[in-house]
Amino acid sequence: MKLHSWISVLLLVYKVTAELEADVFPVDNEVDSIQQEVIQETRKNGTDESSSVPPSSELLSLEDPVQYNFQENLNLTPLPNNFLLASFQFYMQSETFGVNRNEHESNVYSHHTVFPKPVGPIMSQTNTRQLHLRFTHGLWDSQEWGQLPHSGLKSGGNGVELWAVIEGPSKEKAMQSWITLANSLSGLFCASINFIDSSKTTFPVSSFLPTEDDAIPLFNENSSLYLIRAALANEPICTENLTPFVKLLPTRGKSGISSLLDGHKIFDSNWHSLSIDVNTICEDNTGECHYSMEEFVETVVNVPNSLARADRPIPKPLGGDELRCDTNKPHDAFQCFPLPGSREVDFNISKLFGKKICGSSLLGKTSSKICAHVPSNWNVMVQVGDLLFTTDDNCFNVNSNEPHDVHFETSDSGNVLISKETPLHVSRALTGYGQDRGGLRSVFRNPSNQPVELVYFESLPWFMRVYLSSLALESDDSDLTLDSVVKSTFYSPARDRERPTHLERKLVIPPNSTLALSFQFDKSLLKYAEYPPDANHGFEIEAAVATITSPERYEARSSSLLLYLSTPDFSMPYNVIILTSTVMGLAFGTLFNLISKQLLTLEEADRILASTSPKAKLLRLKGKIIGLLKRNNTKPAKIAKSE
Repeated sequence: MKLHSWISVLLLVYKVTAELEADVFPVDNEVDSIQQEVIQETRKNGTDESSSVPPSSELLSLEDPVQYNFQENLNLTPLPNNFLLASFQFYMQSETFGVNRNEHESNVYSHHTVFPKPVGPIMSQTNTRQLHLRFTHGLWDSQEWGQLPHSGLKSGGNGVELWAVIEGPSKEKAMQSWITLANSLSGLFCASINFIDSSKTTFPVSSFLPTEDDAIPLFNENSSLYLIRAALANEPICTENLTPFVKLLPTRGKSGISSLLDGHKIFDSNWHSLSIDVNTICEDNTGECHYSMEEFVETVVNVPNSLARADRPIPKPLGGDELRCDTNKPHDAFQCFPLPGSREVDFNISKLFGKKICGSSLLGKTSSKICAHVPSNWNVMVQVGDLLFTTDDNCFNVNSNEPHDVHFETSDSGNVLISKETPLHVSRALTGYGQDRGGLRSVFRNPSNQPVELVYFESLPWFMRVYLSSLALESDDSDLTLDSVVKSTFYSPARDRERPTHLERKLVIPPNSTLALSFQFDKSLLKYAEYPPDANHGFEIEAAVATITSPERYEARSSSLLLYLSTPDFSMPYNVIILTSTVMGLAFGTLFNLISKQLLTLEEADRILASTSPKAKLLRLKGKIIGLLKRNNTKPAKIAKSE
């Protein structure tokens, strides 16, 4: 750039600085005109010179801050029996990247804004096109609360559940990428996902399929896409798993809705779920791709219990003046029949989660949003500073940096919005009591007036040897047969210590009916080293998954099971050590005696004992003393003779 161009730029900068010092801020049109003048001045000398100008030389308006593809929402829904569902939802998008670019070139770099930096390299290194991770714990009461949030698509069974779509030239290569993905996620989320191996991995056929809207790209035409899944039913969920979830957010839990995420409050609940979904989206016309990520944290808390713990961190019995006794029954200072909990509730979200919302995230293109789904008898207000605000739809935008709080009050907490009824109730239990064999019984109840079509997925460990020929149907309807319920079956038999049993059945449950499917299995014996430290606790069996395809899309999961196997007496190693030490001591002692001691006859032993006895020693000592005295007496006589 020539000297006169730089002079013009400096003059324009000086002009803007003078206006700022005089507290005269130009309007947007004036700022745009100044930017255009600078751009035109710097581009007068040709395209080559203008291309060398760094982007930072262009003046940006301070009134229009940079906004990113980030969005956060908080949905609050009261449930029956004084429960509250809190759903934290975060959406973010990465920068675009080319499919065929060479990342090893020195002039190629990755630019990160709101999308978490660790996720991108994991997706690219393992050739993962879709990633779904679930951390779930607790019991969702579908009888009282209705359907799961998001039709059950954002929650899993108890423990950890992971499935992904991986691109690879062969199934073996995809399996290697899958193991690498599990190990990487294990370190990222401080979980035991690295225990996932081939013995816990399945390749679903009809379940966990991507939706029609998800167009999964294929970067290499010579490769294929593989859907892989695994679960760990015995994985506990705790605060060390929530912290990495919060760190993935651009706000890091310091501002916005994520500031409410406290592990002690989230996990002190009846049910909670953490989920992450990452999709790869590509544009057909440009060839550019980007990652889209959804991160959900959902919890169900009991409002009276949470408020009581907030007021009394150390549990103490209520005083006599605080007890609400039934006056129709005998009551005195020592006897009281308590009344049911009061239906009048009045609480703030800050009391449930321990703190207020620390303003807006100030990063997204849209404001942080809080919505309360309540009927008309509830009053919902948002508190900003000392002011209270309300809206017609009970949705509030968080725009300022001041602390925000949400206030709920009602005279009848039992009056809540009617939840959508679950299309199908699924439960599963173990049968039998022996240590060599058992059974598995699944119960399906259809409360609707139309048939329900579903895919029932089960992954059973290899030490459960399933007998498909023992499949039986139990129903009150005598006209119902096994062929009319089970339309098709996919079965992949287990291999010892290599892969689990994989079962997928397409079922049709008649309307307003309840039926059960059961089969038998044998229990295998494990090697000594294959038992966990708490072997007597049993082995966790992951939940079964029912993917409902008609009349609506919904996912339901059964509870996990606890299977008891024949467990050896682990005190035996101690007994073996003691017995072995005793035998070794006896053998060594005998051999040592044979080597170090001499064998003698009884007469020789008597002579030796007689010569070594104390009496013999005294006699020898006496003889020596007498001999010495005799020698001393003979010496003077010899001297006298010589004289």
